[in-house]
Amino acid sequence: MIIILSGPVHGGKTTLIQKSLSRWASRGLRFGGFLSLAVPNSRGETEYDFLDLKNGRRLPFLRRKGEDEWEHVGDFRLVPRTLEAARALIAAADPAEVLIVDEVGPLELSGGGLWSALREAVGRSSLRTLLVVRENILEEMIEALRGSVPPLVLDVRNPNASFLLDRSLLPPG
Repeated sequence: MIIILSGPVHGGKTTLIQKSLSRWASRGLRFGGFLSLAVPNSRGETEYDFLDLKNGRRLPFLRRKGEDEWEHVGDFRLVPRTLEAARALIAAADPAEVLIVDEVGPLELSGGGLWSALREAVGRSSLRTLLVVRENILEEMIEALRGSVPPLVLDVRNPNASFLLDRSLLPPG
């Protein structure tokens, strides 16, 4: 199963997942993967940290400054050791858990970033995956996933998004 949680930039996608994690855990849902948490840098600009959902490890992920050879997208450079950690989490995804990947973006659509690990993971029919995807690349992402299980797409702006996520991921009861 592939679920895509979509919406605009800074539209609440990560926040919705963060607010759901303790509820999901209390209902017995196990999850792995990571969130990308916005953090201000010393100039007040937004950058992102990686939060490993299994062990709480937090690492710098997307930065405004970095080495020229680092993969980059827009104004951001991906910290290589964190990118490798994210790929490793995806590759080691456990079918007994929900793999959460926040977020899949333009870099992946061009074959970079997390794409190699993610493409393999979504091809595993036994794996349940929750992908965060910005609305401006949603159709391209659905096309890129062609050949895998067709995704269930939820819009974060839907007032029932939390309920629909719960219904899709949690056992009845």
